[in-house]
Amino acid sequence: MSSSENRHQPGSVPEHTEQPRAGAGPEGRPAGVPREIASSDLLCDADRLYIRHEGQCYTLRVTSSRKLILTK
Repeated sequence: MSSSENRHQPGSVPEHTEQPRAGAGPEGRPAGVPREIASSDLLCDADRLYIRHEGQCYTLRVTSSRKLILTK
């Protein structure tokens, strides 16, 4: 399988999230498996979100062309 065939497509549900497994974390997903969250759920009605990571503050913002930019 090529790397392009193995990529997660937005809006699709990855196979590994369909059924809970032994050793699964919250939401029935195996530990360490990425989850997908809609940007609207993170940002709500705001145009930016501040994210604290290991003592550093990052800004996730929506541009005028509706793209996302993450800056430190």
